[in-house]
Amino acid sequence: MPVGVFAATPTLNEVNQKVCDRFEMDTVKLAAIMEELRRRKGITETRVAFGGINTQIKSADYWVTYAAEAIAYQRNQKYFSKNELKGSLEVLKNKILKAKGEVSEALNE
Repeated sequence: MPVGVFAATPTLNEVNQKVCDRFEMDTVKLAAIMEELRRRKGITETRVAFGGINTQIKSADYWVTYAAEAIAYQRNQKYFSKNELKGSLEVLKNKILKAKGEVSEALNE
């Protein structure tokens, strides 16, 4: 009788962590791009207060930070249904795509 190898089906929380890991890699890359862009332009820091985003670099920094915070929040959630997890990951994906778009615009400025 052949011995089979059965892969365990990942739990929803394991799936959540794997997707968060992937999104985190993307966000780290975006943050590194922004750090290099600021260095090249001689910008030592950017601050956004009370929604005051008056430059593309500040906007990109804001969205990268927002995406990173959203990932941290997502990591701590516990899911009991696929639909709930899927919906939350879709929202997170959109935040990361927005950050990517803002970084792209900052690079083209």
